[in-house]
Amino acid sequence: MTPFDNHPPLADQQSADQQPADQQPADPSSGSTSDLADTTLSLSRGPIFLVRSSAPTRTADVGGWTDTWFAHHGTVCNIAIDHRARVRVQAQPGRSRHVRLRIRMTGEDYQFDAAEPPGRHPIIEHAVVAADIPGAVEVDLDDSILAGSGLGTSASVMVALVAALAAAIGDPLDAGETAALAHLQETVTGKQSGIQDHAAAAWGGISRYDVRYPSVRREQLAVPDAAFAELSARLHTVYLGTPHASSALHDEVIARLDAGHGEAELEQMRTAAADAADALVAGRLDRYGRALMDAHDAIGSLHAGLVGDAARDLIGLASDHGARGWKVNGAGGSGGSVAVLGPADPAADAALVAAVRARPGWSLVDAALGAPGVRTSVSVIDLRSGPDDLTGEVTRR
Repeated sequence: MTPFDNHPPLADQQSADQQPADQQPADPSSGSTSDLADTTLSLSRGPIFLVRSSAPTRTADVGGWTDTWFAHHGTVCNIAIDHRARVRVQAQPGRSRHVRLRIRMTGEDYQFDAAEPPGRHPIIEHAVVAADIPGAVEVDLDDSILAGSGLGTSASVMVALVAALAAAIGDPLDAGETAALAHLQETVTGKQSGIQDHAAAAWGGISRYDVRYPSVRREQLAVPDAAFAELSARLHTVYLGTPHASSALHDEVIARLDAGHGEAELEQMRTAAADAADALVAGRLDRYGRALMDAHDAIGSLHAGLVGDAARDLIGLASDHGARGWKVNGAGGSGGSVAVLGPADPAADAALVAAVRARPGWSLVDAALGAPGVRTSVSVIDLRSGPDDLTGEVTRR
């Protein structure tokens, strides 16, 4: 039995075309993908199905931790950002099920028979093999994102990969299907993972998610124009210079919950997420900042190790500059990133940004808020007529 047996599919309560135009930044994956253009093709016979896919990451995940199997149910409010995972898949029909993986984040480039995956990257290998593409496959994962940043990067990679593999076999998925399948592929090998990161990568936008694990219902949030403009200018995602490590802490938190502790903190996170969503819809960024801090405080109470020393240093700096709210991103732990809602005064906010940039190792993840969800384009190339012969192209949005 899989984690999705006997559960309803993921559902979207509001269509994407209802989101205000100023909350739909241009999709950076819709043009050329020069960052992947230097791949040397090992496939030499046509036709080749060439798929390019990208998916956003997310920040300010108020209610994160409540979207997990051990929390059972939850509420999350998060914001997709145009800091995107990018994937390219090339598939060529044939009898040999040969796979090549290029993982630029680690510098690895290796090949294997689909019947005997080597286990170097089990989750990625499993997803490629499970797609059951009848022929040779090349998968290129770009290094366009900060791995271990607490921004849901692994989920973004999996959403982009699953969408690309589905498109390569002519069976494109909608956002809910993509999120569900990507989450399944990431957890079936034993990894702990909530569902909100995959949902944000698949749907994008600014969203509230109500979870009955592993199912989730999404409500797209329409933020008033003036509040959205201020949020775009004042919400900062600060990477603390080192990848976060929270796997061991996950086990300790789960053990604490099994012992009957921590439910009060989870309920505080659920409430904070609902408050954050309501505040954004009302355009009340002061209330939104308080919701960020409520969720952050609950995480710190759930386990002291979930808020690292660098995060505490940043929060002290943000408080000194009049920031209206903050929250460690993702599961927390040492390193990673923190979402900070800066002060309303532009000069004070600029001073905060300058102070962050002056800290060695810290950096701002500058990316548009409310980013579009996963985007996939498919090209069919017939190399028998020349390597540049483009016989067809379809873009799924």
